[in-house]
Amino acid sequence: MKNVRQCLLVLVGMLIVLLAAEPPRSAAQAPVVLKAVTAWDKNATFVDMYLAWIKRVNEKAGGKLRIDYVGGPEVYPAFEQLDPLKRGVIDTIVTSTAYVAGALPELNATWFGFGASPEQLRAVGLVDQLDKVLREKAQVTLLGMPLQMRFNIFLIKPIDKADLKGLKLRSTPVYDPVLKGLGAATVTLPPAEILTALQTGVVDGLAWPAVFVAGPGYARVVKYKVMPPWWVGTDAALMNAKAFDGLPADLKKLLVDTMREIERETPGYYLGREKQEDAALEKAGVKIIELPAAELEKVKRIHWEEGTKAFLLNPSPKYGPQLRELMARFAPR
Repeated sequence: MKNVRQCLLVLVGMLIVLLAAEPPRSAAQAPVVLKAVTAWDKNATFVDMYLAWIKRVNEKAGGKLRIDYVGGPEVYPAFEQLDPLKRGVIDTIVTSTAYVAGALPELNATWFGFGASPEQLRAVGLVDQLDKVLREKAQVTLLGMPLQMRFNIFLIKPIDKADLKGLKLRSTPVYDPVLKGLGAATVTLPPAEILTALQTGVVDGLAWPAVFVAGPGYARVVKYKVMPPWWVGTDAALMNAKAFDGLPADLKKLLVDTMREIERETPGYYLGREKQEDAALEKAGVKIIELPAAELEKVKRIHWEEGTKAFLLNPSPKYGPQLRELMARFAPR
């Protein structure tokens, strides 16, 4: 009887050990859940490819991981999303480099590819180099670049060369080196005031994403789209570094591999959206001004020389020079 009792105690002890070592089945099957936020409203074309990334990850994860989109600037204002990302309140965002430039000016390097695709920028090591900087400065990792758009000058009055003397244009800091370098006076206005400023003659035009002119009503006032595009903006998807590093290797690979798929598709997707926009502009009576290639080279040189000073070298003396050196392969000759 004593031996039977001892055997039972041993079996009970073994069962306790096994139960402690193995989590309940329901807990073991629970997916990792990440919270995603966008700097723009979910209906804005700027977030299309990031949301496509979320959808694909969720489809491929096989129940191991789920990314929940929790909202845009109505959840956290666009210029204030880096802080909750750093603190782990949210896990991933897509944002404009301009929105986080105060804390992370190094991300401005993505603007100096002069049309190089996100895939090409990754291939030369830009993602790896920026990732090291972002981890050190903000405890976030750079997942990739699911947003790349061309930016043009839209005018009320025509021009025949890259000379903006006598014109006043709505601008932001990222456009200022080029616009001022070509002689324009610049005005900073929030988007909500742009249409009125165009209608009342406060400004003669604006620098703006080529995919988003008809929607806000600007095509009712501007008469000309200047081609070729003067900037190509490539923006970033970021993730809390601790949240990323804590994932199993297969899930980290899933996030990055899927982002790389999206990066390959991003330029073509936004060129397609620009063609749709051009059709709407033509219907509204907006004409194309096609400047000679030499004029575009003038714009690029100003953008490179003055832009890298303003957005890399001056705000980031530690990392700016090495990033400028990396991006020099894309600079105008």
